[in-house]
Amino acid sequence: MDIIEQATAEINIFLQNIGEWFRSDVEGNKAGEELILKSFHQDFIMITPGGLAVNFTELSAWLPTVYGIKPDILIEVEDIKAHYVQADSVLMTYTELQYREEGDNKRIASALFVKGEDGQLKWHHLQETWSPITED
Repeated sequence: MDIIEQATAEINIFLQNIGEWFRSDVEGNKAGEELILKSFHQDFIMITPGGLAVNFTELSAWLPTVYGIKPDILIEVEDIKAHYVQADSVLMTYTELQYREEGDNKRIASALFVKGEDGQLKWHHLQETWSPITED
């Protein structure tokens, strides 16, 4: 599997895992948290759609507080693309759609993945931006 395929798989796996976490479809324990967090580098930083910077420690602390908080959520991902590719890193973009009874939302994201010493890709940076949902 090349680096673009690996990054695409990481995006899909993370969104599946976080959806299951929000719905409490998985055990809400340390093993469940570690399954979600294992692909994130310790120096990870996320810029949320609201403009806040969240580091790995903050992400780790937030995760237990949102277990089961969105039991009706359905998350879809589309338009996954690679934009900058090196042997050990790749910059990806994708669109994330979240469907809920209380209202849907859409985000456009860019994510930087870098291979660790173990050869596995790790999330290093994630930037999410709100995007209007349009009817086709």
